[in-house]
Amino acid sequence: MRPLELNRRPSLAVVVAEKIRGAIVSGELGLGEAVSEDKLAVTLGVSRTPVREALTSLQLQGLINIQPQRGSFVFHPTESDVAELCEFRVMTETRAMWLAHSRDRELTLQQLQMAEDAMEAAVAAGDDQASAQADAAFHDALFANCGNQFLVQAYGLISGRISAIRVLLLHPTAIRSRSIEEHCEITEAFGASNLIRAEAVLGAHIMKMRVGYSEAMRMGLVKGNASQRRSG
Repeated sequence: MRPLELNRRPSLAVVVAEKIRGAIVSGELGLGEAVSEDKLAVTLGVSRTPVREALTSLQLQGLINIQPQRGSFVFHPTESDVAELCEFRVMTETRAMWLAHSRDRELTLQQLQMAEDAMEAAVAAGDDQASAQADAAFHDALFANCGNQFLVQAYGLISGRISAIRVLLLHPTAIRSRSIEEHCEITEAFGASNLIRAEAVLGAHIMKMRVGYSEAMRMGLVKGNASQRRSG
């Protein structure tokens, strides 16, 4: 075997994948939107090879759906997909919360409060992207301090899809304000070691993504390629 290159930079495909992932998570690339290898290569100033490798990598993360003879598309979940995603979130996040409380309560509490403050500031400034990032940071804090690498890995498999859906649904001010209120309720219960209460609020909070996505679909706010929706 060849010696390890400890200071080796990330491959071009990895850098391209992060760029595309960022565009999906931020909503720059919409759910179900067709993704052209040629256009991405031109936009990013690279050849098609790293773009193709990046799309394959993102398919493994569930963010890209590659259809032979048709092309590549941003993932476009059905209402059932989002329902199952929420169920998985409830199971993993509530467990992560209990573990974080038992293993590093103080640091977790500090990070939850910091995320709350950041989201309040973002909402006041009308910054939807910063609001979504702070929202993600709130939930990420539970996993960052749970002390279980496999639970963290499981959450990592869906975190990109959660973020993309979160950006789509978190635009109305009323929804963002209610989300902050629920975060405060969770943090207060967590800080008081009332984990039964915290779990109940957290579970209900997570399941609202399912309701919000269903409403967005009925209102025509979730757009995408028809064939992608049927196959994805």
